[in-house]
Amino acid sequence: MDPYGQRSNRLPASSEQKINFSTGTIAVLAGVLILGVGIGSAITSTTDGGQGNIASQQQLDMAVPDPEFCRQWGASAFVIDVEMYTTLNPSTSFVTQPALQPGCVIRRENWTVLQKQGAISNEDVRECKQRMNTFAYIGSIRDKPIVKCVYQTDVNENKFIIKGDGQAEDGGVGINKEAIQF
Repeated sequence: MDPYGQRSNRLPASSEQKINFSTGTIAVLAGVLILGVGIGSAITSTTDGGQGNIASQQQLDMAVPDPEFCRQWGASAFVIDVEMYTTLNPSTSFVTQPALQPGCVIRRENWTVLQKQGAISNEDVRECKQRMNTFAYIGSIRDKPIVKCVYQTDVNENKFIIKGDGQAEDGGVGINKEAIQF
């Protein structure tokens, strides 16, 4: 008398129920499935970045106060504002929490646009030219932005760039000619 022996027995045929779907029911269920997939895809493919995340150049371009102006005359950028303090006795350094905000770097040939907007003066242009730099700003170009003369890093020191000229045989990634002399 094995109490587990009846485990493999099937229920009598009278208790089995078959599920019959009509064509209309199948069509409604298929429509609900397609609608659910569509809504799910739309929710997960939004480009707002959510919770302060920027995952693409397009999201960064839209995060700056004047996206059209910045795209036309320069390039959008992350601005990381950090202050460092160093004491001599004892000799140690302190760093503030970085503040991350959107900004825009203007191409050298487009400085006159900043002058026309009243964001920089002739003196600013002269001083920045002497140091072979360019201008970048934070805030809206129409509302007194914070403009600074910035240095471009040496492209050869950029560890994210794969050596090559961007051809397919190099993997399609290389030094962007525009990045060399922004």
